[in-house]
Amino acid sequence: MINQQRLLQTFLDLVRIDSPSSFEAEIGRELDARLQTLGLQTEMDAVGNLVGRTSTGAGDWLLLSTHMDTVGTDRGITPVIRDGVVYSDGTTILGADDKSGVAAVLEVLTVLQEQGLPHPPLEVVISVGEELGLYGARNLDTSRLRARYGIVLDSGGPIGHIVVSAPSQDNIRLTVHGVSAHAGAEPEKGINAIRVAAEAIAAMPLGRIDAETTCNVGIIEGGTARNIVPERVKIIGEARSRDNAKLEALTARIVAAFQDSADRHGARLEADVTRTYNTYRLAENEPIVQAVAGAARSLGHSVQLRASGGGTDGNIYTAAGIPCVVISTGMAEVHTPNEHIAIEDFVASADLLLAAVQRLAE
Repeated sequence: MINQQRLLQTFLDLVRIDSPSSFEAEIGRELDARLQTLGLQTEMDAVGNLVGRTSTGAGDWLLLSTHMDTVGTDRGITPVIRDGVVYSDGTTILGADDKSGVAAVLEVLTVLQEQGLPHPPLEVVISVGEELGLYGARNLDTSRLRARYGIVLDSGGPIGHIVVSAPSQDNIRLTVHGVSAHAGAEPEKGINAIRVAAEAIAAMPLGRIDAETTCNVGIIEGGTARNIVPERVKIIGEARSRDNAKLEALTARIVAAFQDSADRHGARLEADVTRTYNTYRLAENEPIVQAVAGAARSLGHSVQLRASGGGTDGNIYTAAGIPCVVISTGMAEVHTPNEHIAIEDFVASADLLLAAVQRLAE
C-alpha cells in the first residue's frame, strides 16, 4: 500500500532543504504545511519542535517520533540514485538521518487518509536539535503529550531489528587554564594547557570500554599562535553506558585524569558534566514492543530486539512515561559522506510502520 515513488520523492525533496541543527526554520515551515494538508492539527513550540495530531482514531494515542535537523553544517545536499540506493553526491552527508524517518511518517499518514484505514489517534512529533544531544525533545513540554507509547524512526540496520534499550549520556566539558609565555624567549615561564590536556587524554579511557559503554573526545579548541605557550584549551567529550553505575565511574575517571594532569603541571581545571539523557530498557512483553514485533513478523521480517549505543528522542519520551521503540529506516553510514539508504529497505520500513499503526488500532 506504500507508494514507493511518492515516498522516494518526498525524501528527495526534504533532503534538498538545508536544515543543520539550529537552522531548521525553513524545513519546519514545510513540514507544518504538509501535516496540515494531511488534516493534522499542528503547533510549534518556542524552540521549533513541530507537533501534529490527527482528529480521528480509536484507542490509545500513539506517538510517531522523528527529527528534522541534520548533523554538522552541511548545506546544498544533492541526492543521487545508483543501483536502487540513494546517496549524496559525495561532498556532504545525505540527511537520511532523519529525513528518511520524516518521509516515512508523511507517507504513512497519506496512505491512512487515502484508504481510510483504521488507526489509533496519532501524535506526530518532529523535533529540532536532536543532533545536539536531543535538544528539542529535552525542551519539549512532554506533559502536554497525549500518547501512551511511541515509535521512533531513527535507526539503521535490518528492517525488523527493534531497539528496546539505549544508553545514558554524560556531556563532558573541560577547560584547562595554563599560563601564556613567549614560546621562543621564555617558554619556562609558561604552563602549556595543550600539553596538560594531551597527557590527560592519553591517560583516560577512550573508545569502546565494554559492550555497553563508550567514551569519546570530539572537540579540542585552544591556543592563539604558534609562538605563544597556550594558556587555555577547551575539550568537549562524552561518555555513554546502558549501566548508570559504569557511566558514573567512567565520567569520574575522565575528570580525574584531567585533574591529575593539571595538578602535575600547576594548571587549573574547570569541569562541567551534564547528564544529557538517561538509559532505558523495555521488556519484551511491553505492548508497543509486542505490536511492532508482531507487525514485523507478519511482513516476513526476522525480529531481533536489540540494545543501541546511541540515544534518540525516545530516551526523553520513555523517561516521561511514554515507552518508545526505535525502528530502522534502512539508513546506513550516517554522519559521513558515504551515508546512503537502499530504496527497498526504505519502503520496507514504511510498510512496517503502517502495519504497526494498523495493529495498534485493533
